[in-house]
Amino acid sequence: MAFSGGLRLTDLNDYITPGQECIKPVEVKKTGAASGSHIKVSDAGDYYEVAKDGEETKLEAARITLNDCLACSGCVTSAEAVLITMQSHHELLAVLEENRRLHSQGEGAQAKHVVVTVAPQSRASLALKHRMSPLSVAKRVTAALKAMGVDHVFDSAFTRDLTLVESAREFVERFKASEGQVGDGRSLPVLASWCPGWVCYAEKTHAEVLPWMSTTRSSQQTMGAVVKDYLAKKLGKTPDQIYHVTVMMCYDKKLEASRDDFYNDVYKTRDVDCVVTTGELDRMLLEAGMSLESVAESGLDSLFKVDSVQEHLYSSAGTSAGGGLEYVMSYAAHVLFGIDISPEQVAAAGREEAAHPLIEVKAVRNLSDHREITLLDPATLKPCLRFAAVYGFRHLQNLVRKLKSGRSVYHYVEVAACPNACSNGGGQLQPEDLSPAAKKQWVAETERIYVTSDAYELPENNPALRELIYDWFGPEGLDSQLAKQALHTQFHGIVAKTNPLGVSW
Repeated sequence: MAFSGGLRLTDLNDYITPGQECIKPVEVKKTGAASGSHIKVSDAGDYYEVAKDGEETKLEAARITLNDCLACSGCVTSAEAVLITMQSHHELLAVLEENRRLHSQGEGAQAKHVVVTVAPQSRASLALKHRMSPLSVAKRVTAALKAMGVDHVFDSAFTRDLTLVESAREFVERFKASEGQVGDGRSLPVLASWCPGWVCYAEKTHAEVLPWMSTTRSSQQTMGAVVKDYLAKKLGKTPDQIYHVTVMMCYDKKLEASRDDFYNDVYKTRDVDCVVTTGELDRMLLEAGMSLESVAESGLDSLFKVDSVQEHLYSSAGTSAGGGLEYVMSYAAHVLFGIDISPEQVAAAGREEAAHPLIEVKAVRNLSDHREITLLDPATLKPCLRFAAVYGFRHLQNLVRKLKSGRSVYHYVEVAACPNACSNGGGQLQPEDLSPAAKKQWVAETERIYVTSDAYELPENNPALRELIYDWFGPEGLDSQLAKQALHTQFHGIVAKTNPLGVSW
């Protein structure tokens, strides 16, 4: 069984429920062999079933796939410790090699159309390591991947804008349905669900919070729908003729891409076929003899018009968790209360860079990974929107306890399993000095690059996004049934069938 060289079994001290036995049942196929057979092991280590008449049948090794892991409630650990057999940069290289073979044999029509989507958090991490601007990184990564045979390289920040708009619409709808009241069987609070580590934790250990999860897809999976549906139609291809790879900051994104919710039963393909982490991409380029410093810059591919060049990178206000808190608060303030406040103002107040008379910010227990951001009604100066950002499992556990006991007052919570959010994802590049102080500084610098790298523009002011929405979903736009199917997902509580601690009490 070949595992990605990027997967590391390092500090396994962060189990959520440290299981000691896998609950995935192994299918036993009944045969007509008579009872009384036994098992023998050959010198090569292979297992054989030996029947009464002496006939030997070689037994196949049981395989536990990524889907099996997602169906299991026996154990959960950090994403770096998840053994994933089918997602690494080697899989991408294998597809590119097969494409070259098909073209050399005159069978190019059978080759996959390879699309790579790069996350802005990964771009920031690469920019820090290679000491260049994120824009230069984007242009060099595009050039390098195309030299290796990739057809298109896109920026996932484009679909992050689409995800932000739909998340804000979902929040307003649920706020109105609940009349602003939290808990008590209502649809508030809304818990952001872009972090697959958080989703996995909630599904396996706290299914009671799942009704509060935002059903809007993450930007990775929104991009998957765009590539396998909208782009496929533009190119005159079926979804299975496109091989879609995302470059992400987090190993948990591999689990997210492998969920059955994002599988096309008709064409037998996933919205995202393979997820490569930031570190795996950097290593892949080095193994190919192409350091970013040595690669010439090229133009950026435009997602909406695939035969044109994109002039700049897209950005969003807020942290590397995606900017959901800032944008959703800004949108809801305007739609629900007629208060005009920009996402940038919310972000600046949240970072304590610029105070705002209508925004109160509180770091819970003076910790930056748990912040409360409250919007005040200008007439009464009483809270009208209570939002929070909660990063890291220690704070997530406190949040869940408050939710279950009915003590939470938040209308919306931006959630990330990693402390310091996605700049600190397990798949990001690491400094040479691995001391705690150096790593903390490295993550802070990555976050700074992410926050300040590009000029900010409101998603609704992105003309390409507007064109995409109506060209893809028709005159109804985001209110269409197609939009609901393409931009939303669902969650599944998993009931443990074994004692996860493997002990008797």
